[in-house]
Amino acid sequence: MRALSSILLFISISLAFAEDFTVFEKGGYYGIKDQSGAVTVPAVYERLGWSDGSSEVRNGVIGYKQNGSWGLITVRNKPLTQQKFYTIVPISANYFKASIKGKFSNRLFHGILDKKGKTLVSFNYFTIDPFGVNWLVSDFDGNRQLFGVVSMNNEVVIPTKYKRVSEVNSLLIAEQPGSKIDLYKNGGQLIQLGLDSLTNTYDGVTAYRDGYAGYLLSSGSVVYDFDYKKFRLENSQVKPVSFPEWKIYQKDTLFLSWQCDSLSMSENGMLIAFLNGAHHFLLKNETLLSNHELVLKEVSTDKMIVQNSKSRQWSVLLEDGTAIIKQYDSIHAMGDFFGARNHTGWNLHHSTGQQMNRFPFQELKPGVEGQFLAKKNDHWGILTSDASELSSFKYDSIVADGDAYVVSYLNMWGTMNTNAEWIIRPSFQEIFKHNDILIGRRGRGYSVFSKGEFKFKTTAKPTDRIGEFTLMLSEELKMGLLNDYGEMVIYPSYDRIQMVGDHFTLWDSTGVSLAEKTGRIILKPEENYQEVSGFSEEYFSVKKENRWGFVDDHGRLRISNRYDDVRTFQEGMAPVKLREKWGFINKEEHLVIQPYYQSVTKFNDGVSVVQIDGKYGLINTEGKEVLELIWKSINRLPTGNYIVQNMDDQFGLVNGAGRFILRSEYDHLQDFGNQVLVSKGGAWGVLDYSGHQIFKINHEEIKVVKNLTMVRN
Repeated sequence: MRALSSILLFISISLAFAEDFTVFEKGGYYGIKDQSGAVTVPAVYERLGWSDGSSEVRNGVIGYKQNGSWGLITVRNKPLTQQKFYTIVPISANYFKASIKGKFSNRLFHGILDKKGKTLVSFNYFTIDPFGVNWLVSDFDGNRQLFGVVSMNNEVVIPTKYKRVSEVNSLLIAEQPGSKIDLYKNGGQLIQLGLDSLTNTYDGVTAYRDGYAGYLLSSGSVVYDFDYKKFRLENSQVKPVSFPEWKIYQKDTLFLSWQCDSLSMSENGMLIAFLNGAHHFLLKNETLLSNHELVLKEVSTDKMIVQNSKSRQWSVLLEDGTAIIKQYDSIHAMGDFFGARNHTGWNLHHSTGQQMNRFPFQELKPGVEGQFLAKKNDHWGILTSDASELSSFKYDSIVADGDAYVVSYLNMWGTMNTNAEWIIRPSFQEIFKHNDILIGRRGRGYSVFSKGEFKFKTTAKPTDRIGEFTLMLSEELKMGLLNDYGEMVIYPSYDRIQMVGDHFTLWDSTGVSLAEKTGRIILKPEENYQEVSGFSEEYFSVKKENRWGFVDDHGRLRISNRYDDVRTFQEGMAPVKLREKWGFINKEEHLVIQPYYQSVTKFNDGVSVVQIDGKYGLINTEGKEVLELIWKSINRLPTGNYIVQNMDDQFGLVNGAGRFILRSEYDHLQDFGNQVLVSKGGAWGVLDYSGHQIFKINHEEIKVVKNLTMVRN
């Protein structure tokens, strides 16, 4: 094997001819000969060549190794650098990538040398590689490797803050860690910030930002600014395509107009415009309406948090558009305050815009009862509502949870109150909460606390809630229930627990029990019920010997188990099934409506939807048909009306008395209580209950949300 290695080394050295110079070995040391065999570099070096194992001469220059470190030398034995590099390899005839070790770690820092040994790019980077006329470099931010670009003369072209940098034509595309894209010219001039995507289009680039499309030339010059849905080619020219226009009405009054794909409303009642997959919140505000560059991100009382789509900077505006907080990288509301981040860190601002802290924090987030959690010097502390320090900054982690804090100190967990006093001292490896119940883990054991007092211990992790109770497991994995006062209302002795109404069904080896919230058993296993299910109007459905009946909320049998199936009571009547047909009984077990129907619904406002042979109709509590059984489907609405579908898939609207509000002649129908949205032949309109057209049936699309009608033409 040693002989083979020597042969391979000889072959490697023999092949190392470049520029008529040859590396040779003598006595375990290396030198260089010219073409005539004359020694130009004596054999005094540990290695000649490069740290990657190659040995070719590059432009009269080669690497040399002495005392375990590398340097550059000419083929005439003139040192160009000291031997101070950990690695050195040629990138081209004139450039060499070298590395040095960090002073306080074994990490390598790379730079670039020229053929004279001069440092072209300083040794600051984790990686460095050729990139067009520049160098692509990377460094670490925490655990993330981030990339940038430096020029040949060591000037920063693109800062080292991107997860990826690529080059297309004369443009540099820099992708942020959060997937946004910044666009630079080759020389480093910033063209666009915060783009969502780029697509080559015809002779230029279509760029999308916050849902709007813009069109740029390959040079980066803007042809069409970011106001459009897309672009198309027409007569060999690029033409913009605008978004559809929506008009938003409050009753009959025009409230707002906006161009977008569609509109909706958030849970807190804010209008949302959707544009190419992005969404914008909308307000009727002159500042926002006149400046599409301002994207509304959040509303806090009477303040607007906005981001400028071009500069990507965040601000807080008053209703008149006055900026009280501006030029931050991010802002979010925290009660009556705002957390604002820039390159120095996080600052806390009052709702007036006043900055509350003197020095920035590393992190900032809401606490409990108007307090704040802040991080500085890599440790967490608690701030009062006026931003003064309530606790020292010495904790590993603090999490606001309900009305208390879960705190890690010296890698152990405990809980604190809002006075920064320990409720449970930090002695657990993990702590979590279920409402007012605190659970701490130490090894395989879980300790349960209520209001700081120990209540229960188990090796099974309590993770689930049933209603307002915490499900507890014993060492034998039996189930019980603990209330939020720390009282064990049902001792862990059951195989399964399920909530029915405000009671609990309990299963163990003896059978099924029924218990109140207090834990009092009202139905015992010896009564031999197979199942206890739905609860309504003080009656439970119970199954015994495969037949159904009802017991009351004291566990007393009220209706014998004689039915194939039942549904719960509603309006004093319950659906029951006998011989595969459904009818209704009352609480006195009178068979009010004979079993005649294949399916029924419970009564709502005295009306039930019934079905025979796949056709539906309506009956009242006397069993009389109020709407003939001829319909393909009938669905009750929250308004108390019913949408009916005929066999031709046309829809109409009837009231609870079975009288038609709108005849079945529409392709689509939605009832909003005082108006009805309909479509017919692809056109949309809005009608009142008399059939009068509030909005004529000639619109491309209409949406009705709360008190707003949104019309697209």
